[in-house]
Amino acid sequence: SLNRGTPRNKMVSHYPSLSFLLFGLIVQATTFQKFHGTSTNRVHSRSTSRLAASGFRSRLGGIRRSKYVPRVVETKEETEADYCGKDGQVLVRESKATENGEASKKYHIHTFGCQMNLADSERMAGVLESIGYSCTEDAKDADLLIYNTCSIREKAENKVYSALGSQAKRKRQHMGDLKIVVAGCVAQQEGQQLLRRVPEVDIVMGPQHANRIDQLLDQARDGEQVLATEQIEIPEDITVPRRESDLMAWVNVIYGCNEKCTYCVVPNVRGKEQSRTPDNIKTEMQMVSDLGYKEVTLLGQNVDAYGRDLPGLASDNSGRRAWTFTDLLRHVHDVDGIERIRFATSHPRYFTHRLIQACKELPKVCEFFHVPFQSGDNDILREMKRGYTHQRYRSIIDTIRFHMPDASISGDAIVGFPGETEEQFENTLKLVREIGFDRVNTAAYSPRPNTPAAEWENQIADIIKSDRLNRLNRVVNEVAEQRAQRFLGRELEILVEGVNPRNPEQAFGRSRHNKLVYFDGDGEALKGSLVGVKVDEVRAYTLVGHMV
Repeated sequence: SLNRGTPRNKMVSHYPSLSFLLFGLIVQATTFQKFHGTSTNRVHSRSTSRLAASGFRSRLGGIRRSKYVPRVVETKEETEADYCGKDGQVLVRESKATENGEASKKYHIHTFGCQMNLADSERMAGVLESIGYSCTEDAKDADLLIYNTCSIREKAENKVYSALGSQAKRKRQHMGDLKIVVAGCVAQQEGQQLLRRVPEVDIVMGPQHANRIDQLLDQARDGEQVLATEQIEIPEDITVPRRESDLMAWVNVIYGCNEKCTYCVVPNVRGKEQSRTPDNIKTEMQMVSDLGYKEVTLLGQNVDAYGRDLPGLASDNSGRRAWTFTDLLRHVHDVDGIERIRFATSHPRYFTHRLIQACKELPKVCEFFHVPFQSGDNDILREMKRGYTHQRYRSIIDTIRFHMPDASISGDAIVGFPGETEEQFENTLKLVREIGFDRVNTAAYSPRPNTPAAEWENQIADIIKSDRLNRLNRVVNEVAEQRAQRFLGRELEILVEGVNPRNPEQAFGRSRHNKLVYFDGDGEALKGSLVGVKVDEVRAYTLVGHMV
């Protein structure tokens, strides 16, 4: 049943430059520990799990913090899975005080992973501030520590355990003064196992429980551990998220994912697809507009799946569902005060001509498409169970550029997928060169627990994956720099985000193409404004110009 394409009974490599190394390599046997969490809420006695964690504590390191500042580096843009940076991102908010001037209880949220996780962190912050907590950037000052976790990459998962180390020690020394919460995808994936390994943790909660953190804290009040990983229908928010930016807001349109990609852990940790209603999405957009936000990004693991779980069929007898993502874009486009609309992430299997046409016709929708391709080889795509061919992907990009010739195109790629040959990898390089991407988020394949590909015998050696990743990144950067040349000498509309943290005499913002643009000006005074900037200098991922 495994021989659907690339053979799995042996590793195939056509690396003349590495053959002498491969002869001497010992076949690496990688074992994957599977974590089985319960599917229902339960209270776990802390005393029964202390011995289980004793060996684990010695491997835990200290926490590493990273306050977000816009990057001003000439490198490839971070991958979606590493959106918060390699060390994560600490939520920064102005602290509150009670009416008598005393400090309220403090929370600290450290987020790892993608935009979806950042949006979840903002919602947890909104709930916590509604019950009297205020934010602190310093974990040592917190009464409540929350690690919102990512399991897409093994490195991100390991960093969570590293971050827990010093805080677990602190809690042992000051029992009762600190609550520790592990939220997000690692929490969903490991479940009760995490409670056993780290008995200092009070709450382990999956991403679908972000809006319930106040209720879970109540359950953990008496010192018992709480596990919340059961799949539930995510309720509409009753609190306003505390958003990281005061100009650009994320608005979830669909939760979960029904796809079965053989490398991906997301369906296991974020659950099945659940679309929010169009009116609730529009109401939230109007709320953020009333608060002064200028730009909204509509979020989903697969936005093109939006509406499949909503009732009804289209009135035109086409057989479509009553609501698709295209219909949603048209429905929310007229929200007053919102100047720009973006969306992520799209899936080539469901990307439609109707959506492209709507993006062309709706002036607020930015000329930027993030459409992951993952591989340029059809056999690998079939093994990944992506549901499309590289020819289908190319036709999507051709259609986008026919209707919107200036649109920026972004993608994702994985190298070193089990069984990938040199020839198959070269097909990915060929696709990148021929498409001409503005950016590609790249990653070496990382086996994840409870995914089919992690169990296959034909895993690619790390040395080969690293070599392929480096070669792909070189091509990606070359192509991105070539694509960026089209902006030289042009005037672009920039939404100013503030002061360049590396040059206080400069302002910075983003173009509609999602390009970071730097220019001389008062970033504080111009923040939130749409200004014209003429581009004088072009780099692969950033532009420099002057205001006109």
